[in-house]
Amino acid sequence: MSGAPRRPFPVFDVLAGALAAAGVVAVAFVGRIYGPPPVPFFPRTPDEFKTGAPLDADELTARTALRALPENIEAMVDLGIVLYQRGPDRYLNKDAALDAPWDMGALQLLERARHLGSLDERTFFYLASMYEAKGLPTDAADNYERHLRLHTDDVETRLRLGNLYYRLEDFDKSAAAYRGVLASRPGDPLVSYNLALVLRDKKSWTDGLEALRPFTQNARPLPSGGHKLLGDLWRGAGNPTAAVENYGKEMEASGESVELLAALAQAREDLKENDAAIAAWERVLVLDKDHRDARSRLRRLKKPSRR
Repeated sequence: MSGAPRRPFPVFDVLAGALAAAGVVAVAFVGRIYGPPPVPFFPRTPDEFKTGAPLDADELTARTALRALPENIEAMVDLGIVLYQRGPDRYLNKDAALDAPWDMGALQLLERARHLGSLDERTFFYLASMYEAKGLPTDAADNYERHLRLHTDDVETRLRLGNLYYRLEDFDKSAAAYRGVLASRPGDPLVSYNLALVLRDKKSWTDGLEALRPFTQNARPLPSGGHKLLGDLWRGAGNPTAAVENYGKEMEASGESVELLAALAQAREDLKENDAAIAAWERVLVLDKDHRDARSRLRRLKKPSRR
């Protein structure tokens, strides 16, 4: 049985909502007594960023401090955060010299500050976010991990880490990250769906079906592609009948695709329904005349010995 093709990344990249108010208060209280001091608020999303004159003033202050003392670590961090808020085109300045940090981009400033010994824990999140934006998922994941060691209750970042590990095809770490989110948000359907995607690609069929229980138990509608995912899991678990049923539902909802028709054809083969399998593979060739697997399987299925 061939494994299901992977998606490039999970469907849901952002976790909606926040921790319940009581939970946040409890975590903060315990942190003050037993753990590190509370982390000062720092902006992460555009709706939290400064704009206009306040941001300009922060930038001027940081640049002035750096010109006065080029190894002023605190000013490097401050300017890096200002430039982070200005957007991705301010992350890097390839023309900046090492002895002129005031000309550096946000990513360069925060890395330089860390190299010089900065202990500002905000840098981990910002660096991770910028590395992710620059298409460097390994560096992003490393910095998200460092951030989470300090902020174990940061559910949104743990979700982002799960998505990154999925793209890196490190399915064990991706699944662990999603399960960490679900420990704080049991039964969250969006995170459960992402976890099911990972478990399908791990070929953990039964666990994948279990992950989709928030949908299957509660009759909650699956997102686009959800019945294809459920069909893949049922087929992997040895129930091609349930797989065919779900592939049919996906086709009704989303229409035909090469990937979906190929999965349906394989499930029909599992059921020894050769005529139906041939029909499905022929539809694959209508959509992709160069599909090698379809041609190979059709030759095999049409042999007299298989009829």
